[in-house]
Amino acid sequence: MLKNIVIINDWGCIEGGAANIAINTAIALSTNYNVYLFCAVKPIDKRIINSQIKCICIDKCDILNDSNRFRAAIKGLWESKSFSALKKLLLQLNRNDTIVHVHTWTKAISSSIFYVTAKLEYNVVVTLHDFFCFCPNGGFYNYKKNCICHIVPMSFKCLLTNCDARSYSQKLWRLMRMFIQNKFLWSNKRLSFISISKLTDKVCVPFIGSRANVYKLMDPVDVRKRVPNDICNKEFYVCMSRLSPEKGVELFCKAITDLNLKGIVMGDGYLRHELQKKYPNIIFVGWVTGTVKDEYLRKAKCFVFTSLWYETFGLTVAEAKSYGIPCIVPDECAASEQVEDTKTGYIFKTGNIDSLKSALQKYENSDKQLMQKTLINNLDIEGLSMNNHISKLVKIYEKILDSQN
Repeated sequence: MLKNIVIINDWGCIEGGAANIAINTAIALSTNYNVYLFCAVKPIDKRIINSQIKCICIDKCDILNDSNRFRAAIKGLWESKSFSALKKLLLQLNRNDTIVHVHTWTKAISSSIFYVTAKLEYNVVVTLHDFFCFCPNGGFYNYKKNCICHIVPMSFKCLLTNCDARSYSQKLWRLMRMFIQNKFLWSNKRLSFISISKLTDKVCVPFIGSRANVYKLMDPVDVRKRVPNDICNKEFYVCMSRLSPEKGVELFCKAITDLNLKGIVMGDGYLRHELQKKYPNIIFVGWVTGTVKDEYLRKAKCFVFTSLWYETFGLTVAEAKSYGIPCIVPDECAASEQVEDTKTGYIFKTGNIDSLKSALQKYENSDKQLMQKTLINNLDIEGLSMNNHISKLVKIYEKILDSQN
């Protein structure tokens, strides 16, 4: 019978999508179970501090921001403090009523945790927020060519391919990290995965094979039933994303500019200055949250998602749909699973400017009211809720424990 849940995440606060799921599910689960948050990087979310959750933080800097690069390289391969602290915690618990749920570990905690869980024979669940279980750079993406990579990870061809965003020496380090990780991750006999989309199934399941069970569970999305946008009287196409090459925001800017349409970009990143200078007609508003984000989404006649890589879900697309906004999305990411082509939006060929421009032109000439009505009628807000997610997650936990006891 489920009693204890150990949630592992690099950060103790919300710094990204995976941490958002880890922190919020920990809080939701803590009302009925003993929940432990095992993390490395502070600060700790205030809601965690004020809850019944027992937080174990090893208080380490993430490896990217460690000023001592040699130490960062070593700790990224094997963090001994993570090993010792997790071992101490798990020795106090009973493996027959405990689930260890891993969200992120590559930025600070390291794969030393998998050696602990294997030795103590705990049930481990890994949510596939990204592809670090299979691909050295975690994205099946060639950052040098700005395209999806189809090379078999850890193969000889992978070894020779310089795909890292920084340097080939960094790629070699990632290969070493992957080798160590594989040794301990796959030594866990009670290992399971949670796939969050059809795309993660397609990309990851072939690499898992019969070595572990895979459960399907979509991430929860904090959406509410909102008054739909009056899209027929709006002017702007809106894009919301981190401004880095793999997110493809320049594709949006170029297509909007070429077609003489109006565009708003919500988000920040190191490409912002360059894109602002190159596309002065596009409105860049930076990272926005709360009522300010709501204000800009209310200006949207359509939401455009341009990611060039394998996005595992597409949270912003789900959020835009809650405003009754049709979406235009690329075909090679999980966001395409949220759009019915020509009925609730359009799907274009990933990275193809002509395909995106064609989709934009089709939308301009579409029956927008009918498209919005179809979208709203098919939007399952309750299915995306945290309550629904927790209910299904607990059933997965219980099924795993029942199969082992």
